[in-house]
Amino acid sequence: MTEDIRQRILYLRDVMNLSFYQIQDMTGVPRKRAAKIYRGHRPGDRIPRPCMLEKYRSLIGIWFSEYPSLRAHQIHSMLKERGVDASYTLVVKYTRPFRRKKEKIYHPLTFLPGEEAQIDWCFISHPSLGKLSCFVFILSYSRYLFAHLFPRASFEFFIEGHLMAFSSMNGITRSLRFDNLATVVLKRRPEIQYNPRFLEFCRHYAVEIRLCNPGAGNEKGRVERAIRTLKESFFNKTGNCLSLKALNHALHDWVDNKNRTIHRSTQQMPLDMLKEERLKALPVIPYNNEVIHPPVKTTKTALMIFDTNFYSVPDYLVGKSLSIHSSPEIIRIYDEDKEVASHPRVFQRYKQIINPLHRSYSKLSQRAKMQRIYEVIKNLHTETSDFLLRNQTCGEDPYKTAYVIFKLIKSHSRGMLISIASECLKRRSPRLKTFLSYLHKEPMEHETVQPQNEELLNITYKPRGLEEYDDETGES
Repeated sequence: MTEDIRQRILYLRDVMNLSFYQIQDMTGVPRKRAAKIYRGHRPGDRIPRPCMLEKYRSLIGIWFSEYPSLRAHQIHSMLKERGVDASYTLVVKYTRPFRRKKEKIYHPLTFLPGEEAQIDWCFISHPSLGKLSCFVFILSYSRYLFAHLFPRASFEFFIEGHLMAFSSMNGITRSLRFDNLATVVLKRRPEIQYNPRFLEFCRHYAVEIRLCNPGAGNEKGRVERAIRTLKESFFNKTGNCLSLKALNHALHDWVDNKNRTIHRSTQQMPLDMLKEERLKALPVIPYNNEVIHPPVKTTKTALMIFDTNFYSVPDYLVGKSLSIHSSPEIIRIYDEDKEVASHPRVFQRYKQIINPLHRSYSKLSQRAKMQRIYEVIKNLHTETSDFLLRNQTCGEDPYKTAYVIFKLIKSHSRGMLISIASECLKRRSPRLKTFLSYLHKEPMEHETVQPQNEELLNITYKPRGLEEYDDETGES
């Protein structure tokens, strides 16, 4: 739009007193667009419509000045009595600026030693590790903090975080406070229904569950503040950690330093105040954080499906129903009461975790056979395991080395082979050639050590008779 067209529309409307239909015919500008240009709006701008309650603004203001706590439905009724046909929604929106906002009052919460601990999850996104879940645990009295990162916020890791926290402070509080976490409470209405698995855990340690009221985040302000500090002071500086183990190591160091720093509220170190906490002693029997899953039939390829991943079992168990016992670190597979397989738990998706020892030797490829033999020698002893790992760093094939050692088991004792592997490690030469040289080395003939005084060579000893010993002891 040019300024000339705008000036022409103003002239035609104000001076010539033409309608917008006539202006449309004379200028070619659509009548609605011409009307907007005349009123000073740009094309596309929305023209605000005056509210029908605007003429009652002073009256509504008088009502609120006399009765500040008036509700919207009361105003709606009072306007309706005066013949104002306004909807309730319009009254709510229009009267919102008239209502006085009540400032929320937060009273400082105090806790007794050993009374309560606050727990919550903190979710972060790591540049190389992806999304991680941080378990945060803090004592309400001393502000003693514990935090640990897990791959996900599942129930097993939730329990594992508690166990690690209990072990860190060597005790447990009388109660635990949570937000409305699904791992703790399933529903609140019409009555609170707790997660039965977590309820079993709390009964084992004889602790009380405390839930925050909906929308009352201040009730667990201790842990909320700790999470904020973690995000601001730690998680924004962890890009160099390339593994979850390294990241947790750095996190534990940071938390330990935090517990040794004077807290601004208590003016004491949380580690010192931990001694004042009246914590309950942990039970003698620890909680078993292992979940038993219903039996599942194995696949035709002797694999068990668990959490989208595939774990191998021995070939002879194909088609059989087996049960899985899962923990945060390991997966155990049972045939009734007998453990038939175990694997480190993997948290990626759609991965195959296969132990070559589970496959029939005759059906394996040559490389698979070598890998199976490698696993046998590796698990023989810690010395052989270290020897094979160091052997690979020397540029040799550890599978070939393991195969040669495996053939030697038939003709040599395992103790001898383990001792030779240990000797190679001590000599810093974990090579197959060195191993075989020690194996075939003939035992050295030890030289006889002669005394410097030759008279000592002529010393003779006459043994005493039994009767002389009888005389000394007084026995006949």
